[in-house]
Amino acid sequence: MPSEFNELVREEKTPSGVSRRYGPFVYGFSYTAEPGKEPIFQEFGNIKPSHRGIEPSEGREPLVDVMSEKDKFKVFVELPGVEKEKVKLDVADDSVEIKTDDEKKFYKMIYLDSTIDPDSAKASYKNGILTLELDKKEKRKGKEVKID
Repeated sequence: MPSEFNELVREEKTPSGVSRRYGPFVYGFSYTAEPGKEPIFQEFGNIKPSHRGIEPSEGREPLVDVMSEKDKFKVFVELPGVEKEKVKLDVADDSVEIKTDDEKKFYKMIYLDSTIDPDSAKASYKNGILTLELDKKEKRKGKEVKID
């Protein structure tokens, strides 16, 4: 595996010549277990194992915790060292995209298991922790159609 990291050297051409960048490389996982539910494993970091070896990404994947309550989702995202003004959020009906426009690049697309009301989204950021509250939409009820 160490030889695979040598392939992750990034070269950039600058006016003063070629600049090489190494790492930092971050890879890990979190484990969540709740009574009566399957355990959840989530990967995070800026490299991902694949069938071609290890592949770096442009942004590090932050550690995320999604809590599903009866009528809303609470999402907690670790973004250490990032200023609030550099965090960009895009909330859709069934997903949340989080990215940072900072030296410390983070990126995460979170897919939710229920539809939400994007207009209800509330976000706060304190001590490197982004907290989102997203109201769930009521499930649409079907309409019975009589056949002529």
